[in-house]
Amino acid sequence: MTVSGGLRISATLLVIAASLGLPLSGACAAQPEACAIRHYSVVALPLKPAAVNEKGEIAGTTPEHRAATWSAGTGLREIPLPPGFSHSEASSIDARGAVVGIAYDPGYTTRRGFLFAGGSFTWLQGRESRGNHISASGAIAGESIPPGTPCSGPALWTGNKVRALDGCRGAAVSSNADGQVIGDAYDDEGRYHAFLWTARDGMQRIGPDAPFSSALAINDLGHVLIQAYPSVFLYADGSSTRLRLSPRHPSQPRAINDCDVVVGSFGPNSDASRAFVWDEKSGFRDLNSLLTGNTSGWKLVAAFDINNLGEIVGKGEQGKLNDAGFLLRPVE
Repeated sequence: MTVSGGLRISATLLVIAASLGLPLSGACAAQPEACAIRHYSVVALPLKPAAVNEKGEIAGTTPEHRAATWSAGTGLREIPLPPGFSHSEASSIDARGAVVGIAYDPGYTTRRGFLFAGGSFTWLQGRESRGNHISASGAIAGESIPPGTPCSGPALWTGNKVRALDGCRGAAVSSNADGQVIGDAYDDEGRYHAFLWTARDGMQRIGPDAPFSSALAINDLGHVLIQAYPSVFLYADGSSTRLRLSPRHPSQPRAINDCDVVVGSFGPNSDASRAFVWDEKSGFRDLNSLLTGNTSGWKLVAAFDINNLGEIVGKGEQGKLNDAGFLLRPVE
């Protein structure tokens, strides 16, 4: 069978793997219908979501600026903070429900990255740490001033031990199950460029030949979303392909799943943005046009994440609420 992104997978191998209980490369491989969704139902959320895992568990930030999780089964659960910290935000959640985020003191003068897993709160090693993403392997990508390092730069935590990835300017944005890390790094002239880092090859510049570029997201296939404004590219197997997104307005992609389905926002400016979804088969689509059932006056403004089941989280407008979180569930 063929899934979005030109990836060819043997149906026979999928059947054998499923019968043996072997892991597949995401739910999309086993369920290709999740790669091109036609319609969605919308669920209002009590927090501004940042990420959704394969179980439908969502990490985000409450209106009171506290990191929290939500699921249909458990409802809203705030993440407790240590003494001296009063504000927090969640940035990522893995398949086990472990959450990465950032905590702030009352005056927002100090920030520290944290991991909340199994009911335990752990600070990320290094000063001014910031955890941006946790992968399926438990590695955390972000930025920090590691011990013995004079400046902040891209960092990777494994087992809560921090490793500087090279350079003093920039940040690691995300990583995948194979240990590939992406982010942005600055050159000596102050220009930022997308990078891909591995333990074997170190940091390499990737993407189009442009003065500025930014790595946005990576999936477990190693495909990377890159923005070289105003264009957006999909980097795969050493080459970059320009994506055909909104024909009229700038597009801001946010996430990509293992089907190479991309979500984000587009519009002339941030006050007039709308959420979108893109895949190779169906092309660019306004998510507002794909809602079904009781939409309750929703306007979807931006999509922040998508899992391998096709579930999407983001923010929008609902009635008088201008910053309402939403979950989109595929409907056929």
